[in-house]
Amino acid sequence: MNITQDNMKVVEIMSRLSIDRASRALSKILRTGAKISLSKVYIADLSETTAKMNDDLREMTGVMVDFKGNVSCKLLFMLPLEGSLILTDLFLRQPAGTTKEYNEFTESVIQELGNILASHISNALVSDFNATLVPQPPHVHNDFAGVIFSNLVLEQGMLDDQLLLIETQFEICKTELDCYLFLVPEMTSFGKLLDNLGVNV
Repeated sequence: MNITQDNMKVVEIMSRLSIDRASRALSKILRTGAKISLSKVYIADLSETTAKMNDDLREMTGVMVDFKGNVSCKLLFMLPLEGSLILTDLFLRQPAGTTKEYNEFTESVIQELGNILASHISNALVSDFNATLVPQPPHVHNDFAGVIFSNLVLEQGMLDDQLLLIETQFEICKTELDCYLFLVPEMTSFGKLLDNLGVNV
């Protein structure tokens, strides 16, 4: 499927709405300065993205969510481990720096973050773009970026050499973290959604 400039405008609007809503929900839950903001949205080459992920040697915590409906897709959000530990302390209402390593509390917090992102992305698609989208229970991974990304590729059974990459900034307690947000739709259903919106593919 060829993704045109008009297609990308629609996708960017969807992404910005979803992330803004998720960011507001997260800030409300944490009652502190936590913000997710959109940097850019683009179609990335699978092999180039795989190489980029393999070159990122930071330990990451990632959450993967599978969506079922008339737009089948997978979402992967990854952030550096240090950000996950800060989030854990915020969720548990304890001083920053209390959590020193990845544990079951961190896993639960990142799982909840996945629920927040997934629910707002699906709500944006359902309410604003007439899609049927049901998020499945999120799965949390703690590993290097390349390993987590490989799990996404394997689970999605990537038949296409392109994927939708949403670059985000995650600011927690005035600390900016570069995060990865991948939304990997099944391209045929994604094209049908754009057609329904009157955007020719």
